[in-house]
Amino acid sequence: MMSIDVQFIWKLPTVKESPLLLHYQAISNLLLPRVLFHAKHQIKFARFCTQRATPSTTPPDRTVATEFLINKCGLTAEDITKAFKNCSSVLNKSSHNLEEVLELLNGCGLTSPAQIRQVVLCNPRFFFYKSERNVKSKLSFFRTFMKEDDIAKLVITNARIFNDREEKLKSAILLLQRLGVEGDALSELVAKQPRLLVTSEENVVESFKQAESLGIRKGSKMFPIAMRAILGTEKGKIEQRLQCLRSSGFSEKQISDLLRRQSWILGISEEKLRRNLGFLVNFVELSLDDLVKYPSLLGYSLETRIIPRYRVLKALKSMQISNRGMHFPSIVYLTEQRFLAKYIDSNAESSVLWDIYYGGKDGKFISDSECVSGQKDFGKL
Repeated sequence: MMSIDVQFIWKLPTVKESPLLLHYQAISNLLLPRVLFHAKHQIKFARFCTQRATPSTTPPDRTVATEFLINKCGLTAEDITKAFKNCSSVLNKSSHNLEEVLELLNGCGLTSPAQIRQVVLCNPRFFFYKSERNVKSKLSFFRTFMKEDDIAKLVITNARIFNDREEKLKSAILLLQRLGVEGDALSELVAKQPRLLVTSEENVVESFKQAESLGIRKGSKMFPIAMRAILGTEKGKIEQRLQCLRSSGFSEKQISDLLRRQSWILGISEEKLRRNLGFLVNFVELSLDDLVKYPSLLGYSLETRIIPRYRVLKALKSMQISNRGMHFPSIVYLTEQRFLAKYIDSNAESSVLWDIYYGGKDGKFISDSECVSGQKDFGKL
């Protein structure tokens, strides 16, 4: 057995070597060490590690910023590790802005640690902006056209908007004003759909035209929701969903009424629309006018809400329970707690109804015909 003793020496070129060789060796030998090996008894292998280092999951060192975020902003060490995993270096930056930024947030009505925590989780760099040039300046700009409550909503849910240049935000607001959105309507639109501030002018104009063509009035409560659905959906998908409603028998007026009541329907996939429509019309026997009146039925889960409650309703009717208060849309609209209290727990056959309801939610009592009902009369478009 032999061991290897490794020594590093630097070899310098000598004057006896040719000029060309001297030049080449001067570069290579000065940059790279020569290694001399001396053999000894017993081979000892160097402690090489071939394992990859795994990212640290331990909380960052307790810097001044870390202590501030934990003690005054409601974050835990785990929150900080997760939120700052891609920008942990900012925790070592100067912390003189922290108190100033917190005061600015308090001035917006965000005073609880839970609210401040949401801001940081949404935008970890928020407290590390220059308070005067960024946070204070942009808040002052938002106050020129937004209500304080709406500013608070914007900051707590979309703090990343502060990453964008103020000039860009101002241009976006001028565009919305040119499109006819002013006053409280503008304030509410920006609070609910800040994506409009960072979307291209062409897309904003096109989205406005599409929403108005559907009969959704600018300034209405449904307008921001419609804009969210339109901007968040691939081009052409909106028309496919409208075509799904038309092929199901809805008139243009019914579609317009439906969207004025619940514009988020534009965000429901065609498959979900077909399946819900099929079940509600074929099994529950609701009319299209009923669905226009109760459009939220199109958004509920067929498997976990609509079908289980429908089967409980059928069971109650088979037990000859009074039909009073058994209006199906109203039953679906109830919260889980109120539904259980009113239609299951208060009944003498509650154990049977529990099995029907929770079996239905697990899919055990849902027939194939119920699951494919959406394809019965409302097939592929």
